[in-house]
Amino acid sequence: MRVKKVMVALALAAALAASGNAAEMKHFRLGVLSEAFTLDPTQATDTYSFGAARQIFEPLVNVDGHTKKIYPVLAEKWEMPDDHTYKFYLRHGVKFHNGDEMKASDVVFSLKRFATESVFASSVGKFIDPEGFEAPDDYTVIVRTKGPVGGFLENMKLPAMAIMSERAVKEGGKEYFRHPVGTGPFKFVSWTKGERIEMEAFKDYWGQKPAFEKFSIITLPDASTRVIALETGKVDMIYQIPNNEVDRLNETGKAKVVQAPGLSLTYLGMNNDSPKLSDPRVRQAIDLAINKDAYQQVVFQGMAVTPAGPLIPASTFTPKNSAPAPFDPEKAKQLLAEAGVKNLTLSLWTTNSEARVNGATVIQSMLAQVGIRVEIQVFEGGVFYDRIKRNDHELFLASWGMQTNRDAGKFWNGLFNSKAIGSSNNCRFSDKEIDEMIDASYATLDQEKRFEIFQKIWERLLELKPMIALSVSDELYAGRKDLVGMEDLCDGQINYLGNLTLK
Repeated sequence: MRVKKVMVALALAAALAASGNAAEMKHFRLGVLSEAFTLDPTQATDTYSFGAARQIFEPLVNVDGHTKKIYPVLAEKWEMPDDHTYKFYLRHGVKFHNGDEMKASDVVFSLKRFATESVFASSVGKFIDPEGFEAPDDYTVIVRTKGPVGGFLENMKLPAMAIMSERAVKEGGKEYFRHPVGTGPFKFVSWTKGERIEMEAFKDYWGQKPAFEKFSIITLPDASTRVIALETGKVDMIYQIPNNEVDRLNETGKAKVVQAPGLSLTYLGMNNDSPKLSDPRVRQAIDLAINKDAYQQVVFQGMAVTPAGPLIPASTFTPKNSAPAPFDPEKAKQLLAEAGVKNLTLSLWTTNSEARVNGATVIQSMLAQVGIRVEIQVFEGGVFYDRIKRNDHELFLASWGMQTNRDAGKFWNGLFNSKAIGSSNNCRFSDKEIDEMIDASYATLDQEKRFEIFQKIWERLLELKPMIALSVSDELYAGRKDLVGMEDLCDGQINYLGNLTLK
């Protein structure tokens, strides 16, 4: 009898232990629209490459999404001996995923690579003096800029400025992007193109260990498939859910949706190099022909705002009392006539996002009303960005995020500086006056003076209209009902997700 009671007690204890472990998540699966373009962050400009990089790599410093304050990561502390010199004191004992200890030489190598070889080399990287790096010892790095640079530390949150193993990059060569090695909480395992990226928790991580052992980023291009995968438990969270699914997901009780004001600007890009679009009057006409309020309702079910110009409303540099260009198709027709344009046909490229495809269809219909014929071409995300670089595009739908860094200089530098043509300036816009003003905004630490410069840039961009600011849509994430921590994903990006847990 006594033995039987003991056996019952053991069985009950096992059952309780099993139920207690039910809230543990050993494998986290994220469903996304598109796969990463590259796993080498120095070559990435897309959300999905950045999202993967943030799990694998780390910067010297980062910016808190809530407080907007800079906090230490791989650098324990830093100081500025003068207005163009930064001295970083590195953490001791930080390991790369290949087992090497991070040293000052790795930091110098990574930042020099950013300044000379990254897609941001001609924009942000140009302010770094490539010959101004010093490593006095294994845990101290000195970085010099070519003069005062406004917002330099904030820019260091860029995935492209993450610290990499010098040995791993050199050994990997051109194939490094397939086998990335960082210091982050997750270690790269495999990448099945078009399907998934697999990672595992890094056992020797210097900081707080991830809440789960395995992490998969699963590519699910079809919006309905992503939602069904969440509802059936095949993924634990999805990024970028269709706006028309929000109410239904909340009502089912099987998932929860987190909605927050957007920090990414969706825009209609125009290739300013194209003879069809080189006249600012044509670009102005296209802007006037688009009913932005109707666009928000049809594409985002009203869960979006219309920006007044090429900045998100949350930026402190957006001019007060500014208003979007009016919807004026008659004025659009007049401008086209003045430019001598008749029977204009333009291609419009977009990724396979449901919102982007719907948006392209809306634009196609609206431009038809002023005599512009639009031919839509839809690409998978990675293919889209590859094709854009070839300079055979005309119109395209894209977005550009401000996230935790609301600095207009960084935002405009990537989009409109002529030196960024071929990397992030996909409108291929070139204007000497804009270049000079953007450079001037970086060359001063005086925020009032920078604000004055930004107002002039704003006015010049509205005049030349290199692109059309369409919308800033709410950021939407959905996860399993018992997922804790999604609410902290405040900046509309795929940030570090290793802190997500279950109730």
